[in-house]
Amino acid sequence: MIYIIDDSITYNSDDCTLTHLPTEESISLSISSGRLFERLLNSEGEILARDNLLTEVWDKYGLRGSNSNLNQYLSILRRALAAYGCENLIITIPKIGIRINTEIKIETQPSPAMPVAEPEPDIAAEALTVAPTESSPITPETPQNVISKPSHFSRRELFFVLFSLLLLAACGYYWFVVSSERSLVSTTIKLPGGCDVVILKGVDDTERQSLDKQLLEIIKENNQPCDASRRFYFDNNTAFTTRNFGRTILSSCKINGRGDIISCDNFYYLDWRNI
Repeated sequence: MIYIIDDSITYNSDDCTLTHLPTEESISLSISSGRLFERLLNSEGEILARDNLLTEVWDKYGLRGSNSNLNQYLSILRRALAAYGCENLIITIPKIGIRINTEIKIETQPSPAMPVAEPEPDIAAEALTVAPTESSPITPETPQNVISKPSHFSRRELFFVLFSLLLLAACGYYWFVVSSERSLVSTTIKLPGGCDVVILKGVDDTERQSLDKQLLEIIKENNQPCDASRRFYFDNNTAFTTRNFGRTILSSCKINGRGDIISCDNFYYLDWRNI
């Protein structure tokens, strides 16, 4: 299914591709991100509970989901949409769930049908078919002149080749798709004041000092408290194009005594330079 968002973005659920129509730039989402996005696009503005999304996106496919996973993938979707100029499509309703902004137009159209190749004529069968004429009567052929049919041995070879290709495709799917689903690595650090910051990409020791300074500056600039009642999610990506220096997102989330997220405020920097 093709989803057309605000006449400027398309999402192809067949290959999890998000495309910006004015620039024809595309990015590929992971399978879990794609399932989550498609579930939201099909909701027609209904508020979806977090438990429902965890079941539909992860549990049904034998994967282990959590609120942390859900928040991370929502952040990824919002960042990708914001890069293409759509910043308010996904709305968080505190303590209730997630919904799509119904003020943004969403249309659907079927995916393009794959062309079906017409079967080629059986040349060998045509060669064996000779129309009888009065001037050339049909005479029985001797066994030496009979064209033999393909042997069962060649069919076994064909079956073996097809089976090998399917096995290679399955191994490739597991290696590139399933393994990538499990490769999301995050790092949690604690800043002065007592707040935790979950960095969606791992960092080494040489990056920590400049990153702490960068985080403190963003938090202070947006008047956010840094104490035990707050948890921040931070991500910084290189640009999708060469026209800017990358995009940074900081989610400031209020948590309860059990560590569950109550609500979040998101801050985007579309042209951030590292300090």
